[in-house]
Amino acid sequence: MKNILYIVDDHSMVRAGLKAWLENHTQWRVAKEFASSKECLECLNCIKSNKANYKEDIFPEIIIVDVQLINETGFSLVQKITEKFPYVKCIMYSMFDTTGFVLQAKDSGAKDYISKVAKEEELVHCLEIVQAGGTYLEQYMLEAQNKIGSIVSILSKQERNIFEAILQEKTNKQICDEFFISPRTVENYTSRLYSKIGVKNRDELIEKYK
Repeated sequence: MKNILYIVDDHSMVRAGLKAWLENHTQWRVAKEFASSKECLECLNCIKSNKANYKEDIFPEIIIVDVQLINETGFSLVQKITEKFPYVKCIMYSMFDTTGFVLQAKDSGAKDYISKVAKEEELVHCLEIVQAGGTYLEQYMLEAQNKIGSIVSILSKQERNIFEAILQEKTNKQICDEFFISPRTVENYTSRLYSKIGVKNRDELIEKYK
């Protein structure tokens, strides 16, 4: 069925407000909403396996996923949905709008990244584009992504991961914990990044590509 959405956001007021606006002003219907990736994946898996309690449920065309959930990120959820349910499209919705978050969303398989401060009409526009098979970024995000396009193409996968993390202003310790690598390894990767990108330090890198 067309125009069916799910929302995954750990703030109940955000879910309720977004659901109410979409259902009152557009043709979209929010069939389900979840506070965690676990709840969302359990539902999708149950529908796929045709379990009795879910026999009346249907897959959504699009799932709107918040970047930051309780004790987890939305990126891993989007990646799992993209791999296991490729016919379901994901849009990432967040207060974070820096280049590193947008880049990681694209790597995770998201079809769009839109900020929570965007106008409602822009969200509807993005839903229509994604529904039609396209991808979408707000104009100011698109300009930033175009700027880093040539740089990203020359980075290895791990260098790209570190690049994204630095642009998200994560500390070296946070990067170590996220990718299970040593502080020395992080330092080696950041040195390579600075050399490839042509900057002297972290602050210069962030300023250049924010």
